[in-house]
Formats: sequence, C-alpha cells, structure tokens
Amino acid sequence: MDAVQTRRMRVLLDLIERRVPLNAAVQAVRDLDWDSDIELVVLTRRHVQAMLHAYEDGALSATDVTTWADGLESRDDVGFERGHEDELRQFLFEAATPEINEPITLDFARRWLRMLLA
Repeated sequence: MDAVQTRRMRVLLDLIERRVPLNAAVQAVRDLDWDSDIELVVLTRRHVQAMLHAYEDGALSATDVTTWADGLESRDDVGFERGHEDELRQFLFEAATPEINEPITLDFARRWLRMLLA
C-alpha cells in the first residue's frame, strides 16, 4: 500500500471509528477522491452499533448520525462486513437520508441495533 492509500485509509477510519471530531472527519473524507479501485476499509456491524449506542447515550445527535452515514454512503473505498453487506448498505441509506426514509429517533436506533445483532 502506498502513502496515498495509507493516508486515505486513516482518514476513512477516523470517520468510521469516530477517532476525531465528526465535522473534521467528514470534511477530510469529502476532500478525498470519490472513486477508488479498491476497498481500503471495511464497515462492520460493530462500527454502526458503536455509533448507534453513542446516539442512544446522547453523545451524538440525530444530525450527527445522518452526517456520519452520509460521509460513508456510496464510497468505492469503503467495503462492508462479509455476510452483512446488504443490511449495512441499507442502514447507511436510511440514516443518510432521513428526509425520504424516517427520522433518526431512539426507535430507529434500537430497531437497527436489534437487526444488527441478528
């Protein structure tokens, strides 16, 4: 892996794992090229669960959840946990677009947490 890919992976993981403030992480991801020939990181159920638990605990707002999901949705450089690709893509779609799906609420978070445990 070259230096550009290594930096890109770090930036993506900063967002996925919420290692830096959300707005800074999202901006850094937006500054990356959109297209990629390879998946550099893998989004897992644990990543989504950790984010939803932070929302449940009040550490993140509904807007934060949407911002996080929107920063990751449809990126070529983000892969999905094997066997859970469809549900993780669906989660990102729903969370990134609450205006056409449903608002981010505690019920939304808890329903997804249950689905991701199955």
